[in-house]
Amino acid sequence: MSKGTLGVMGCSLKGGLKAALVAGGLLFSALTFAQTSGSQSSVATPADWLTRMVAAPSVTAYEGLFVYENASGISAVRIFHKPEDNIQKERLIYQDGPYREIVREGDKIAFIRPDGDISRFRTEGVSGLVERLSNYQDDLRQSYRLLFGGNDRVAGRNALRIEVQPRDSHRYGFALWLDRDTGLMLRSELIGEKGAILERLQYVDLSTPQELPAQLLEPSRPVNWQPAPKKQPVPEASALKALSWEMGWIPSGFELAGISQADSPVSRQKVDSLLFSDGLSAFSVFVEKDQSKVLGPASEQIGATAAISRLFRQGDDYFNVTVIGEIPVGVAERVAVSVKPRNSSSQPSADQNDKPSP
Repeated sequence: MSKGTLGVMGCSLKGGLKAALVAGGLLFSALTFAQTSGSQSSVATPADWLTRMVAAPSVTAYEGLFVYENASGISAVRIFHKPEDNIQKERLIYQDGPYREIVREGDKIAFIRPDGDISRFRTEGVSGLVERLSNYQDDLRQSYRLLFGGNDRVAGRNALRIEVQPRDSHRYGFALWLDRDTGLMLRSELIGEKGAILERLQYVDLSTPQELPAQLLEPSRPVNWQPAPKKQPVPEASALKALSWEMGWIPSGFELAGISQADSPVSRQKVDSLLFSDGLSAFSVFVEKDQSKVLGPASEQIGATAAISRLFRQGDDYFNVTVIGEIPVGVAERVAVSVKPRNSSSQPSADQNDKPSP
């Protein structure tokens, strides 16, 4: 990986899969921090409306067309969604460019590429976090303010705007437009520094039929779902002690949500990976030994996603730390430079003496 570019990492972040996962994920994961109880008659506060938004997809079938915009461009996506037997099923089909399709059944996701190749994923890390967040509201309010933003219309439907404002510079804010009739999210904006809109999702058409034909949710080719692996509990912070390295700084409000061996974003090998989340925003930390000593520091921001890679030295050994997430790039860099081997006094390599961003 050459100095100043993230190569494969950058390509993967710009891919169609990320756009579709973010678009669909907004309906069932990233914003799922409110309790899933509550009823329309009791809706009063912004938190109550978000509670209703979270519950809506589990009780409402819908189909629609939305536009998703980020730094990589604009895409139109057709979506079909149906709750069935306590499982949410979705099918997303890109309406422009090469044919791409995403199918979801519960925590299983399949991405069908233009050449027919299929990649399969599971959202267990997110799902585990979502389950925890039913009791996370008070903690989340320490990091965000929830405010009403007024009435509006989206896709021909009456909507209520909710503003989710960060209380510090360690995370981004959100603006959400919720359907007054169903509670479904009709539009979302991820808002960066100085009010810049980093990502936008907006429905241009949405209907909620009583019955959604099953064939609309069938993938264009067999997916052959794999058996579900045994579910792992969300790790406690004490699990960090089992690693050979440690975090020197974590932004306030973020908690450990997952520990795993994951594919490195800068090499092909399996490496230690940590996932941190505050209930809305999330970032991952990857650490790997640099055997070749050819990796260099790199920094990239694609819309809302920051990707920072830093090389550190401990004696004669070098290791690479990569932070990827929808957090400000200065925060990602501060996280990266804080990582060090456990019980050591490691320091950044010679070409990396800049102080971390505040």
